[in-house]
Amino acid sequence: MDALFVCTGNICRSPMAERICRAVAVEQGVELTVSSAGVGALNGQAMHPFASEVLAENRVDATGFESRYLQPRILAPADIVLCMTREHRAACQRMLPVRWKRMFTLIEFVELVSTLDGDTPTTDASPSIDAIMAARGRIDTNSAHLDILDPMGQPKADFERVYRELSPQVGALVQWARRSVVGQ
Repeated sequence: MDALFVCTGNICRSPMAERICRAVAVEQGVELTVSSAGVGALNGQAMHPFASEVLAENRVDATGFESRYLQPRILAPADIVLCMTREHRAACQRMLPVRWKRMFTLIEFVELVSTLDGDTPTTDASPSIDAIMAARGRIDTNSAHLDILDPMGQPKADFERVYRELSPQVGALVQWARRSVVGQ
């Protein structure tokens, strides 16, 4: 499974999600390839210092990160694209419309998995990506609660908020990926 996280500058939210996801996947023994990019990123930038600090304080490796500008060649191979906001999702869908169904906000994806899990509570397998794509009508995909707000230009407390928002969502994503392997 190849997951791509997307935000604006690829120095705050999406790299935090990438690094949290990588750490949780390794900890749980889940094979998951993760990366990130930004719709307005400059290539080769370091992670924001507050993002790095918050990750380090939570024992997540932030070293060696470099930002990437999102391009179709980065989007195309991803099994799922997990955006920080609805606007990022729309930008990805415009950039590579043929793959639009595989593009979600992170919160949207986790909510869809949870909704489908409620349909089959007795199985150990996760809903397939096809089932998740087909279930979009079950939630309001335009709701503002699907966005993880940008901490850029804000105090460190906002980066801590982002970590607290990302951590359970990414944990649920890794659980879905782990259970997806069981169901194959």
